[in-house]
Amino acid sequence: MEEGYARGLDEIVTIVTVLDMAETPTKAGILAVLAQNGWFAALPAALKSALAEKGRVVEVARGQWVYGAGDEITGLYAVLRGSVDMMVSTIAGNDVLIDIAPAGRVFSQALGPRIVTALANEDSLLLFVPDHVLRDIGRTIPDTARHVTALLYSQLAGAAALSVNMIHLPPRARIAARLLFLAGNDARNGCVVGVTQSQLAELTGLSRKTVNGHLAHLAKKKLVLPLYGGMQLDDLRALRDLAAA
Repeated sequence: MEEGYARGLDEIVTIVTVLDMAETPTKAGILAVLAQNGWFAALPAALKSALAEKGRVVEVARGQWVYGAGDEITGLYAVLRGSVDMMVSTIAGNDVLIDIAPAGRVFSQALGPRIVTALANEDSLLLFVPDHVLRDIGRTIPDTARHVTALLYSQLAGAAALSVNMIHLPPRARIAARLLFLAGNDARNGCVVGVTQSQLAELTGLSRKTVNGHLAHLAKKKLVLPLYGGMQLDDLRALRDLAAA
């Protein structure tokens, strides 16, 4: 981890660069990207509009921090373009990749220091809605807090499911389950998940050699198609059956 990571909002802006207006996506563009997110799609129209209007669009270069574990500034983030790595430190202080948030993912944390470190997996555009802005929105849209709590609950449920998969599933089923999680609930056959084979190995707690062998089997069965820097999922139903076996 970098030492002396910025703790104040002004310092964070030096790491996460606010886009010039000429580069900022339109409100319609933000809404179109986030429409693929199940949580966001279910929000009232007024809340969707407020988040898109009052959120701050930021650009993060590959490898730069979005925030670090322990940081006090909290709020809601949405990935508009690119992807964000989620890292957690082990007892030994090693940083471990636990998730990759693709375009369309929304994630949040409130009421306490950040639990994970988030950094750009590639050059990325994010929408950031700080807690104080969420509170302002909540003054005119009373259900805002309830909807944010629902997002936090879904994140907790996802984390619990991933833990069970790591403990219970054999390697091939674990790989299938992780690919499905990265693809999201609304994925369709032919979708591409932006994860490398080495990242997939880290996300499943397996060696790269083991992951490569299982991916070769899945590719032979036409369930997946390995791509440069990603994985195309061609048979989601078969992957679900494998993960549930």
